[in-house]
Amino acid sequence: MSERRIDAVAKATGAAKYTADVVLDGMAHVAVNRSDFPSALIVKIDTSVAEKVEGVLGVFTAKDLPVAVNLYGRRVFDVPILVNERVRRVGDPVAAVVATTREIAEAAAELIEVTYKEMPAITTAHEALESNAQLIHDRPWEYKGAVVTPETGRNIQSLETHGSREAAEAALRSAVHIIDETYTTPGDHQGYIEPQACIADYSADGSLRVWATNKSPYRLRDVLSSVFGLDPKRVEVMPTILGGDFGGKGAPGEVPLCTALSILTGRPIKMVLRYSEDLLSTDGRHASEIRVRLGIDNEGKLVGGIAEALLDGGAYAGFKPVNTVNLHGIVDAAIAYRIPEFFVESKIVYTNNQPKGHMRAPGSPQAAFAFESAIDELGRRSGIGPIKIREINLLSEGDVNPYGDTWLEYRGKEVLSLATSQPNILDIPKGWLYGEGVALYARSMAAVPKTSLRLLRGQGGKVIAEVPIPENGAGGQTVVREMIRSGLGLNSDQIEVKQVSTSLLPTDAGVGGSRVSLGVTVAVADAIKLWKEMPPDQDAVEVTTNEGSDGPSGAYSAQLARVAVDPATGQLKVLEIISAVDVAEIVNSKAHQMQIDGGTVMGFGFGVMEDLLEDAGQPWALSMGEFKLPNVADIPKLSTVLLHGGKGVGPNNIKAVGELTNCPTGAAIANAVADATGVRIRQLPVKAEAIYWAMKEGGTK
Repeated sequence: MSERRIDAVAKATGAAKYTADVVLDGMAHVAVNRSDFPSALIVKIDTSVAEKVEGVLGVFTAKDLPVAVNLYGRRVFDVPILVNERVRRVGDPVAAVVATTREIAEAAAELIEVTYKEMPAITTAHEALESNAQLIHDRPWEYKGAVVTPETGRNIQSLETHGSREAAEAALRSAVHIIDETYTTPGDHQGYIEPQACIADYSADGSLRVWATNKSPYRLRDVLSSVFGLDPKRVEVMPTILGGDFGGKGAPGEVPLCTALSILTGRPIKMVLRYSEDLLSTDGRHASEIRVRLGIDNEGKLVGGIAEALLDGGAYAGFKPVNTVNLHGIVDAAIAYRIPEFFVESKIVYTNNQPKGHMRAPGSPQAAFAFESAIDELGRRSGIGPIKIREINLLSEGDVNPYGDTWLEYRGKEVLSLATSQPNILDIPKGWLYGEGVALYARSMAAVPKTSLRLLRGQGGKVIAEVPIPENGAGGQTVVREMIRSGLGLNSDQIEVKQVSTSLLPTDAGVGGSRVSLGVTVAVADAIKLWKEMPPDQDAVEVTTNEGSDGPSGAYSAQLARVAVDPATGQLKVLEIISAVDVAEIVNSKAHQMQIDGGTVMGFGFGVMEDLLEDAGQPWALSMGEFKLPNVADIPKLSTVLLHGGKGVGPNNIKAVGELTNCPTGAAIANAVADATGVRIRQLPVKAEAIYWAMKEGGTK
C-alpha cells in the first residue's frame, strides 16, 4: 500500500523550510571572488575598495583563516577553503566578503582586484598524463587521505584495477570476433532544484551549529571537526530538507568557509549559491573516455575483455568519499556477464577543469554506455545479433561473475526478455528511420549501512520516530513511516517521523549509494522488536545497526529504446523507453515507480542533452538555459514492466531501485540510433549533428 509522502504537502504549499530559509539573529552573508583563470599564480589581492562599501563587515583571504592547514575533503584533503598562492580551476575561491546582506556581499566581491600570473593549463585527461605536463599538485601523495604515491604516475588522483591484464590479453588473442572501440562522455551536473547553501554559527565556547544542503550530516561533522580542531561532540549539524541531491550534496561544499568566517566574525554566516555559481563551482559527473575490447569464440561466448577508463577528475580529488577515491561503477562494468578473463582499469587524473565527485550511480552511466555499446556492436558485427549475444553471455544460476562472486540469483535474461517483448503501438513519423536498441545494467546490493533510530511514545498513542537521514526527495522518511505502520499495526496519522540533529542520534552513513531503504528497514525492524518488548514505564527505544550483508546479491534493469531519425537532418526523436526492472518486495509502490521514471529521465538527459560544455578549462553552460535538462516536452513515453519474486535483502526482502534505470539509457538510445541508421555514435550526448555527419560520411561519430 502506498500512502501520501510525509513531505508532500509542505513542499507543494511552500511551507517546507530549506537551508536558504533559515534566519538567525545577527546573521551576516558571504559572497566569494572566484578565479577567472584555470591555472595561475596569485600576485596580489587588493581588497581596499570592497572594504569601504557600506554594509561590508569584513573581507578575508587565505592568510586570515583560523586553521593550521587550509585544506578539506571527503577523503582526500586537497581542497583549499580559500586559495592562497595558486588557482587550479576557473571558480577557485580567492577572497570572501562578509556583509549585512547577500546583495551587498556580492557587489563588494566584484570590487576585489586580483592580479594573476597566468600559467599553462592542463584541460584534458590525456594532457595530464604527458611526460612533460605541468603538475596540478606538486606532491599529491602528501595530502591527508591520498591513495597515490610518487610512483603512481603524473597528475593521477586514483588508479584502480581488477583482474589480470596478461590473462585478458591472451584470451582476446584466442577470440574469433573482437570489438575494440572507445566511447566518450562529457562532464555533467546533478541538476537538483535547490542550489547549495549553508549557515555556520560558531560560539565562543567552542560549539558549532551548521545548517547545510548536505546529505551526510555525520561525515560533515567529522570533516569540520578535523579541519578546525573541534570536539566532534560540540559540532551539531541541524536537520534540513534537501531540494534534490543525485549525489551532488555529499561534499562539505562552502561549509568550511562559512565556519571559518563565523569564527572570525563572531556571527552566524550564511551563503547561498546562485545557480550559475553552483554550475561553476560544485562537483558533477566525471567526463570519461573508455576503451572496451571484447572477444567471443565461434559459439558467441565471451572469452575475454578489457576496459580501460580515463576520467577527468578536475582540479581536486577531495569530492570523492570512497576509500579508493575512484568510481565503483567503472570497475563493475562487466558485472552482468560471464567473462572468464576480464581486466578493468579506472584511472582518474587531475586537470585544471572543475572538480568532479559523485552523481547518481558514480561511474556506472559512463561504464554502461561504453560496455553496452561495445557488446551491441560485437553482436551486430559477428552476425549473432545484439539480443542473442547478451542471452548467450548473461550470468545464470551458480555462475561466478568476473569479480569472483556468486549472487543469490541472476535475473538478467528475464529482464532482457521482458523489455524486448513489449508491444509496439507507436506512430512513426512518415519518412523517418525507425530503430530499437537495448541495454542492460546490473548493480550489486550495497551492504546494509550503519545507522541509528529512536522510537518514542507520543501523546494520544502516537509513535515518534527520530531518524538521522535528511529527506532528499527520494522518500526515505516515508519508508520509515510505512515500515512502522506495518510492523506495529498503526495508521499513518499515528506516526510522526522527523530528522534530528547529529547530537541526538549516534551515527549514520548518509543518504546515497542505494542504501537508505536497506539501512532504515533493518533499523526499524530492530526497533519494532524492542518496542514490542518495552515495559510500560519505558518511553523510548534506540537502535544502532552495524554494517552487514545477507550475502552477494544484486538487481537488474534492462531498457529498450525506440527511436526515429530524420534521414535529411539527423534529428533524433526518442519515442519510448521501456524499463524492465528486477524487484523483490516493494515498500511503497508510488515511490518505487517514481525512482524508475526519474532515473529513466535522468538517463535520457545524459544520453541526448546534458553537457557542461567544458573547453580550455572553462565550463560554458553556466545557466539552466545553456545547461540542458529534460523538461516535460522532451520526455518520451515511459513504460515499466516489473519482474517480481526476486530474492532481496534485509528483514523486508527488498532490492534497491534508485540507481537502476539511469545507467543503461544512454547506451540503449545510441544502440537504437545504430539500428535505425546503420551508423554508430560513440560520444554522448547523441546529437543530430553527429548523426547527420555520420550518415553522410558513412562512418561513426
